[in-house]
Amino acid sequence: MSDELMNSQLVRADDELDQRVLHALETAPRVEVPADFAARVAGRLPARRPVSLTATHYGRNAVFLGMILTLVILIAVTLYNGRHAGFGLAESVLLTQFLALTVWLSVRRHGVE
Repeated sequence: MSDELMNSQLVRADDELDQRVLHALETAPRVEVPADFAARVAGRLPARRPVSLTATHYGRNAVFLGMILTLVILIAVTLYNGRHAGFGLAESVLLTQFLALTVWLSVRRHGVE
């Protein structure tokens, strides 16, 4: 067999393969869903547990604890009355945190958005 004949057969085979791949990729698949599909899927699902409607107040309790802790540390730093500038900065930061927690809690409590 000559090289030209083999090359032409390979080119033809490649072209045919390309056409088949192109046809397979461009053809949209047919989707068929049985009529009872939704009922079968719903039948396999586990029964729903009742949703708990009791409100937990973990966040609010954490804010109260943070406010109390911040206030206690703020009072301790104020009573210590150190002569170092860091104590003034710590006092300012604690006061700002205390005020921020108080404002956040009052805004959340009254539903202001």
